[in-house]
Amino acid sequence: MTAMFATLFQGPLAFLADNLVLGADARPFLPATALVEGEELAPLLARFARNYRRPEAIAVATLWSKWHFSILIPPVLAANIIADWGLPIGIGEEIGVIPSEDGRTAALRLPHAGSRLTPANVHERFAALVDGHLAPMIAAISRASPLPPKVLWSNAGTIVEHSLGELEAFLGTGHPGLSQARAVLATRRWDDGTSNPLFEPVRYSTERGRRRRICCLRYRMDDLKLCKTCPLD
Repeated sequence: MTAMFATLFQGPLAFLADNLVLGADARPFLPATALVEGEELAPLLARFARNYRRPEAIAVATLWSKWHFSILIPPVLAANIIADWGLPIGIGEEIGVIPSEDGRTAALRLPHAGSRLTPANVHERFAALVDGHLAPMIAAISRASPLPPKVLWSNAGTIVEHSLGELEAFLGTGHPGLSQARAVLATRRWDDGTSNPLFEPVRYSTERGRRRRICCLRYRMDDLKLCKTCPLD
């Protein structure tokens, strides 16, 4: 880790430091482009499927995506919001995915430490995450499995929403970067009129508390329980 990462990911955020490594890390990795544009994703999903007694492709893909997004999203948002720092996590930026022995994402290998952000608007602030990484990765997972893109975007959005809650407890509610991130989840369309796939991933109610708007479909494997935020009864 660089000195900037060591300074940023400390205290209650120290656990995020292990999610990102730089080029000096010796662990084997797969180029993210090989997952998105090549033939490496399907074998990785098949290896991950061996974790389950009766794997079903749609549930395997949703669970793999949750692991990947949980490694990616929290440190990227923390750097972006706390320090106005952009990490090089776009699929085309020579990043690598370090897989665990069972095929899930263990860490992301970055080509460099990133740079200061000076975004002109909310979309630009989060473009590297949304357009640079999530959009091509979600398209690739959907091609390699029966899982619809809307479920994958919901998986990502739910992790974004949870991460913002963690950062809010750390920074307080008035932080401008947090307000911009909350605006992303509350905006149905971007300024150019295109649909925002991260719109309202989670809803709250007095009766049911925090619930996903779209089911992640993990229930399709009968040896798994429903997740705590499942919208199903």
